[in-house]
Amino acid sequence: MMERRGEIVPDGDVIGSSGDPVGGMGEVLKELRELKAMVANGGAGEAVQEIETPPGMPEISVLKEQLQDLHDHIEDTKREIASIRQPGDDDDRLTSAAMELGAIVDTTEQATHNILNATEEIDELVDKLRERISDVGAQEMLGEVSNKTIAILEACNFQDISGQRINKVVKTINYLEERILSMIGIWGIDGFKDIVVEKDVLEGDAALLQGPQMEEEAISQDAVDALFD
Repeated sequence: MMERRGEIVPDGDVIGSSGDPVGGMGEVLKELRELKAMVANGGAGEAVQEIETPPGMPEISVLKEQLQDLHDHIEDTKREIASIRQPGDDDDRLTSAAMELGAIVDTTEQATHNILNATEEIDELVDKLRERISDVGAQEMLGEVSNKTIAILEACNFQDISGQRINKVVKTINYLEERILSMIGIWGIDGFKDIVVEKDVLEGDAALLQGPQMEEEAISQDAVDALFD
């Protein structure tokens, strides 16, 4: 039993917004429970449309609109996620971006190492020339060469700073990858199987260019040389 405006109302009756008992409330609740189950299975769009609006309950119509809007937003989100990382697809843009940035760090590190070694060798040759040349003008020129080698060494500090910044970006990408994988896990792989992702269509020279490739995927120089043997 419950009390409404000083009157005792039997528990079996439900009062609608119009003041009349609405016997269909139980049926509405049943449909909402079924809708919840269909949302979990990815069929919310059709389920929302199947909900009937009982007489005297316009709020159900509003609820249908809100549920449909929520369903559309979820589908849009899943579509955007699939465009970044399609479950079961090897083409993972975030992972590819992280690997490319890692390759940049490795390549610049190796190049910087080679520059430093070459600069040190130049400096050693300059010292040997100083010992063999007595001309004052030549000595001054060798001094300028030494100053230039020092400037080169100082400029190579860019690699360390750039490497640190790129590594921060890589960490952020990895964090996003984890969050996306978590969202995919929430919906399940089956929730993405019917989503069609538009592929970038390349034409002309762009369709032929596949580089630069990652070191483990690139053709070795020995294989290239073998083509000309």
